Amino acid sequence: MLFSWKKNKVKENIFFNKNNDDLIQELKENGITDKDILTAIKKVPRELFVNEFSKQWAYENKPLPVECGQTISQPYVVAYMIQCLKIKKADKILEIGTGTGYQTAIISHLCQKVYTIEIFNKLFQHAKTNINKLKIKNVIYKLGNGINGWDEKILFDAIIVSAASKKIPPKLLNNLKIHGNLIIPKKYPLENQKLILIKKTGKNSFDQKELFDVRFVPLLNNNVEH
Repeated sequence: MLFSWKKNKVKENIFFNKNNDDLIQELKENGITDKDILTAIKKVPRELFVNEFSKQWAYENKPLPVECGQTISQPYVVAYMIQCLKIKKADKILEIGTGTGYQTAIISHLCQKVYTIEIFNKLFQHAKTNINKLKIKNVIYKLGNGINGWDEKILFDAIIVSAASKKIPPKLLNNLKIHGNLIIPKKYPLENQKLILIKKTGKNSFDQKELFDVRFVPLLNNNVEH
């Protein structure tokens, strides 16, 4: 399938080591079973969200560098985190760390609206451009500090954080609906990180589950590590 943004660039595909179908097959083999998530990934061309040099590895199951010292996450980790959130079509999702918009685009196919926050203006603008090219209309953007959550009094069915923090930002917990899920990489001593899945069980009560080791860029607050 060809996309309107890729006219006259068919020849570039011959340089890709893998394509999106190869990536989806690998995700299935690694335990990503949610058909809606796999379908959403199939709709999102990852090469659109990486730099020119990295396009040849766009469908490798690994993180890739982008501008501002950030990365586009490993597809398996993106899919796994989304799968943990159990997103439904009527849900409103908050994403912390838009990056170039790859994860945002995938989530947009699974829910009613995605509210996404990015701290770097350059990435913020790139993400909006990328997502507009795919004619995705249910994304609401904000340039700012993700640790502050969404200013307006909106409660979210799920929150996904794409950067690691030593503490769970309390404003994000306040943004979460009761029975909602939040997934975030948490930093431990010696630079270890683990994915943490949090379920809000009451106004001030939470269940927390530790998942597996990951490696994410730090969650920033005015470009200072939090």
